[in-house]
Amino acid sequence: MKIKEEMKDGVMVLRLSGKVISGPDLMELKTVFQTAVNNDMGNVLLDLGHVAWMDSSGLGVLVSGYTSLSRAGARMVILNATKKIHELFIITKLITIFETFTDEKVALASLKE
Repeated sequence: MKIKEEMKDGVMVLRLSGKVISGPDLMELKTVFQTAVNNDMGNVLLDLGHVAWMDSSGLGVLVSGYTSLSRAGARMVILNATKKIHELFIITKLITIFETFTDEKVALASLKE
């Protein structure tokens, strides 16, 4: 898994690619979320458009990041979840928790509300 970080309109954009599965890369993602909370970086847009697969550990880190951000008063939304990832969110019922978007401008605008 690769993680690209950028700030866009005051929102931290995380673009993931590859497989979001257990291992050192997943710990890096957990650290990125924790750093965002610790440094009060605000809302996070998580782009999953290039994620091939995600296992239960990957889902766990997303939920953990979402929870940490929420407790800090920030929001996290999902952008471009692939069909496989979207189905995974439906099966696990996380679709009721994660706000998902297919348009980056709309997702960014939702985080400014």
